[in-house]
Amino acid sequence: MAALPADVQAMLASKCAACHGSVPMKGAPSLVSYANLIAPSSDPAMTYAERALTRIQSATMPPPPGTPATASDIASLQDFISKGYPKGSCATGAGGAPSMDPLLSMPTCTSTTSWAGGNRESASMNPGMACVTCHQKSGEAPIFSIAGTVYPTGHEPDLCNSKVGTDGARIVIIGADGKTLTLTPNAVGNFSSEIQVKTPFQAKVTFQGRERLMITPQTSGDCNGCHSQSGDNSAPGRVTVP
Repeated sequence: MAALPADVQAMLASKCAACHGSVPMKGAPSLVSYANLIAPSSDPAMTYAERALTRIQSATMPPPPGTPATASDIASLQDFISKGYPKGSCATGAGGAPSMDPLLSMPTCTSTTSWAGGNRESASMNPGMACVTCHQKSGEAPIFSIAGTVYPTGHEPDLCNSKVGTDGARIVIIGADGKTLTLTPNAVGNFSSEIQVKTPFQAKVTFQGRERLMITPQTSGDCNGCHSQSGDNSAPGRVTVP
């Protein structure tokens, strides 16, 4: 299988894979392989690479809340096209690209450790559980506007601890008023805030230069309420790093 140049694959991983991954969002083409990029697009006169270049140049891709492509991103794809789609040496997983969509992983507790109870006032309690709903019912716990757990793979079980917060993952919430709230997960992946966010909001997870986007505006900040192990209300599974 032909490989992509490293700079092109890194650009696709950071700017496109959230929607155009190996299992793309509904209606979106996959843009992760050499074959994907050189194939004729919905406009037969253009390859998918050419169509992608047009869209990132016009700033319509990635869509909000994604970070716009940089001049270097655009130049990498433009150079790839202008030179006649030269093959590279970056196999899947190189050049900054994830080797596999984390939502395609089999159910597992990656950390192999779980919350065992104990201090019920700990910020590390109940990873994976619906934090906002639980806190509202208790009558004593803080009332969160946003809360959840971010995992390395998409189908981790309830109470499984996550470590990605210590590896640099961030949860970025963009309110309907344009204000941004950036949350740092703790040592088990839990994140929360009592700051009120104007709804509907959008969100993204940033990690090691890549982004995973939640394009559809949301009104509930109880992230684990939908991002359960198997996924509820059309969520694909856990909140995961890209």
